Amino acid sequence: NDLMGLFIIYSIISIMQRIRRTSLKECYDDAINSMFEFSKSNIGFVKNKLEKEEEKMRNDLDKSLKDQDRVKTLVLPEKGRDNESLVHELTRRADKENKKWQSGKVSGTVYSGDESHSNLLNTASNVFSLSNPLHVDVWPSVNQFEAEVCSMTANLLNGDDENVVGSMSSGGTESIILAVKAHKEIYGKKRGITNAEIISGDTAHAGLDKACEMLGIRHIKLPVNSKTFKLNPQDVETNITSNTIMIYASAPNYPQGIIDPMEELSTIALRYNVGLHVDCCLGGFVLPFAKRLGYDVGEFDFTLEGVTSMSCDTHKYGYASKGTSVVLYRNKELRRAQYFCYPGWTGGLYVTPTISGSRPGALIAAAWTSLMALGYEGFNNRVKSIMDTTIQIATEISSIDGLYVLGEPRAMVVCFGSTKFNIYRLGDAMTKKGWSLNSLQNPACIHICVTLKTVQFVDLFLHELKECMDIIIAEGNTNIKLEGNAAIYGLAGSVPKGPVKELLKCYTDVVLTP
Repeated sequence: NDLMGLFIIYSIISIMQRIRRTSLKECYDDAINSMFEFSKSNIGFVKNKLEKEEEKMRNDLDKSLKDQDRVKTLVLPEKGRDNESLVHELTRRADKENKKWQSGKVSGTVYSGDESHSNLLNTASNVFSLSNPLHVDVWPSVNQFEAEVCSMTANLLNGDDENVVGSMSSGGTESIILAVKAHKEIYGKKRGITNAEIISGDTAHAGLDKACEMLGIRHIKLPVNSKTFKLNPQDVETNITSNTIMIYASAPNYPQGIIDPMEELSTIALRYNVGLHVDCCLGGFVLPFAKRLGYDVGEFDFTLEGVTSMSCDTHKYGYASKGTSVVLYRNKELRRAQYFCYPGWTGGLYVTPTISGSRPGALIAAAWTSLMALGYEGFNNRVKSIMDTTIQIATEISSIDGLYVLGEPRAMVVCFGSTKFNIYRLGDAMTKKGWSLNSLQNPACIHICVTLKTVQFVDLFLHELKECMDIIIAEGNTNIKLEGNAAIYGLAGSVPKGPVKELLKCYTDVVLTP
């Protein structure tokens, strides 16, 4: 009877906690989305209308995203093409498409663009083009490259804790997924938690949403401070329950480039004995050097005792080829929890450190080569130019009447909005001048992620931004037909998530269609 009573009390408390943590907005969104899904599948005229609209959207997207004169290859050719013609076609396509980022008009995306560095990486990839770290007996050097990349990265971020270890992954999203898997094992299963929860701010990268969806974890997403865009430690502490396995913070976050208050979050993680993951995918190879150069970036790494894992992308500001990242852990126990081990497989004893079995050793070799080629001196020089350019852009934008900078950027991202007009109009005007800036939402804003190419063309960026501002101010706000991102984000903000998801799926269908 006593045990039954305790069980009933525990169940009631758990239900009350879940009710307390489910907002009215979540309930409303769930209800609206359920109605949408039902109507889409069961009400004829709604289904027909949606199909017609989707077909129109597919055609519009195809025209805007793809070369209408492209030649499509839909089946394997009967006879293979000669090497010379293939190389010619590849070169023709690349030369055409590389012009945009080479002009310095792309936010993020290509972080170096230094031709000699790219050639070096291509050589490294070519030398190890057939390698696969799954086969340690055949390519031991690739495994050594991986271990050394992890060691060098940990040395930058470990706060003198020599127990910090890691592994490489295919990118920031996989690093986040692996860290979540490890925390679910150590802070969840081993403690008997069956309904694990992770707490983050709503600026957390969508990779965390993927991880929680894949691993069946409830994602408690808190609104960040509307002025600083930082995760509020008091809100985090209020939302910690017996099911919490991890706090997730960013250094910096992708939308506004803001570093969350790590010291306070570390204290909370230690107080409640939960994990603290720092998403340092953008900042991993910027912030350590910025800190040494005297820029005010605060504490963000394993110097803080509560930090249990970090993700750092070598393929961003590590200037490696696309497709590599590093995930670091406070100790070997956590790293072991990310592994996939299957001792009963009929194909033999099977274990991999990451989601993929086979991995491209060429990319690991290129990442190692990038770090070794740059060294401290190379990174210091690059980081200084990026930090100074970021400060320059933020200062200039803050001085433009009609624009304001969101938060206080301390890394490589400058995010800005407007109280006088639809900010997406400015983004669309810059697009017409050849720029690819990033549109964001909640709140409406756009940002530029500063790269080495941005450093080269910063004066052009600021000049053309001011030109676009003059045009928009002259146009005013009346009788303006919204086009491009202004129209798309206007629509997305006025309808429930269900229909927007369908739009995103339609977009992805078009991307995956020849």
